[in-house]
Amino acid sequence: MYKQINKTEKGKSQSVASSLAQKKGKFNQSYSFVDNRSEAVTQRKLQAMVNNSPVQRKTVINNLGQPCKFGPADNSKNVVVGHTMNAWLDPKNPLRGQAANVNASQDGLMAWIKKIYPLAEGVKSVKGHLLNDNLGGTALDNNLYPLSKGANGIHLSTAENYVKKAVWNKGRAVKYSVVVAGSNDYTGADSTNAKATFRTSVSPWEDVNDTSKVGATEYTANIVSNLGSPKTREAQDKDGKNSESITGIKGLKPSTKPASTVGGLSSEEQGLRNSQPGTSNIEAKGSEVNYSSSFATASGAAPGDDVIMAKAKTMLDNTPIEFIDEYINDSTRFLIDNLIIKNSDLSEAQRRADKKGVISELVNGLPGFVADVATKKYDLWIQIQDALNLFIQEEFESYHEDDIQNDN
Repeated sequence: MYKQINKTEKGKSQSVASSLAQKKGKFNQSYSFVDNRSEAVTQRKLQAMVNNSPVQRKTVINNLGQPCKFGPADNSKNVVVGHTMNAWLDPKNPLRGQAANVNASQDGLMAWIKKIYPLAEGVKSVKGHLLNDNLGGTALDNNLYPLSKGANGIHLSTAENYVKKAVWNKGRAVKYSVVVAGSNDYTGADSTNAKATFRTSVSPWEDVNDTSKVGATEYTANIVSNLGSPKTREAQDKDGKNSESITGIKGLKPSTKPASTVGGLSSEEQGLRNSQPGTSNIEAKGSEVNYSSSFATASGAAPGDDVIMAKAKTMLDNTPIEFIDEYINDSTRFLIDNLIIKNSDLSEAQRRADKKGVISELVNGLPGFVADVATKKYDLWIQIQDALNLFIQEEFESYHEDDIQNDN
């Protein structure tokens, strides 16, 4: 894909931190800063916790958020962004995640970032999941952080693909962690907030009933985001060496497809989305800053199906490459990455993409109602096909940029 993706191939906590008590026939719930999707919020499980009955733990996801300022310095606004994510992933207990467009409360932050960093406009900067939505990551604020397009792509092709290969293909339970080293102040555009790093690590989870039984770290990748150079893809291991892209994964599709619209959320997910605490208390001790509580929700009304469809059609008509970038799913991006890496001729890469049915894979990953329209309207299908070819061309030229310049 981009020129820094695997160039060697070219040359060769616990559950939600809440205490539940039964008082006068009602539950009293005290929230902390974690968002845990491991326990379906059902009366049976809540009652079991209240009665101290054992509840078998499998996949557990904890998110810690941090407050973030944006807008003019003299009239700034606040929102929460991700800070730390720890996920204990059991291959036998996959959870449904949520696409970033389910989130609406970070829209103002993203609009401001695209304004102060012109190169990061459009889809060249995104709400990046700390935990990938295909692995059960939510669209709550504490699981999303502003990322460049390049960083989002290299996160997928390194750490996220490593985890998917371990969990989906090898059936191994792992602990996956992401810590954000980046700014939480976007009141101006400068070197202090242009760059951020996702520090990722993966360890074997040796007992799916005990989150403390985790082995030594087996994989690390530090993903660098640069809003001033949003296409750059950089990831290094713990020794500072470039992390190679992970390819050759079969069965990339998740067993549980993420929700892509608010209308697709269950009532339980809607409740989690709307019922998180709304305060942030920061306590500084020397050089350490502790976030004792953090607003976690994806608040605000996300656009309805008709609005999303209108947006999709506008992008397809006017900025077709951005349309693909906005709606491409992981499995489609994976197929395109492989084709670009393995083929030095653009027309051959496009031909193979057509032969492998990449267009069908893309359409299947669109929000359901968009996919339904595309499969019924031939003209729209062809329009998406043309947009996909343009996208492949841009990705191909970016990855093979050195070769193209040498040929000229």
